[in-house]
Amino acid sequence: MKALIERLVLVGAWIDKGCQLILGIQAVMLLALVTVQIFLRQIDVSISWATELSCLLFIWMTLLGSAISSRYLLHIGVDVLKDRLKGKVKKTVLFISHFILLIGLIIFIFSSFEYTLSNVNHMATTMPAISLSWFYCSLPICGAIMFYYTVIQLLELAVLGDMVKLELSPDTELIGEEVVL
Repeated sequence: MKALIERLVLVGAWIDKGCQLILGIQAVMLLALVTVQIFLRQIDVSISWATELSCLLFIWMTLLGSAISSRYLLHIGVDVLKDRLKGKVKKTVLFISHFILLIGLIIFIFSSFEYTLSNVNHMATTMPAISLSWFYCSLPICGAIMFYYTVIQLLELAVLGDMVKLELSPDTELIGEEVVL
C-alpha cells in the first residue's frame, strides 16, 4: 500500500508542476492584459474583451491556486482544535473531516459539471466566440484535482498514521520516479 501511495504522490507532483506552469502562464497573460488596458485608458482607448478575459484568467488562477494549496494542506482548517488533539483521537478527527471533505468535493464536482454543461450555449458578452462554459469548467477540473489530493491524504492517514505535510518551496523538483524535497 505504501508503494501505491508513493505512486499517487508522484502523479500528484506532476499534476502540481503542470498547475504551477499554467498558473505562471496565466499570471503573465493577466499582467500583460491589465498593463495594456491601463496604458490604453490613458489615451481614452479600451479593449472591450480584455476585461472579460482578465476575469476568466483570474477565476482560473484562483481555483488552480486553491487546488494546489490542498496538496500542501494549506486549505482552511480549524488548527486550534487539530493541534490540541493527540493520538487516535486526532487521527480519527482528521479522517472524518477529510472524508466529509471528499463527500463535499464529489457533490461540488458533479454539480459544477452540470452547471458547466448548462452554460455551453451561453456566449461571453465581449467575446461572442467563447462560451461561458470556459469560465465554469474550472470548477469541476480544480475540484477533481482537490479530490485527488484529498484521497492521497486519506490514504496516508489510514496507512501511515498521519498526512505527509509537503513544504511549498521553489526547491521542490522531480528526479526520475522520486519526489525530492
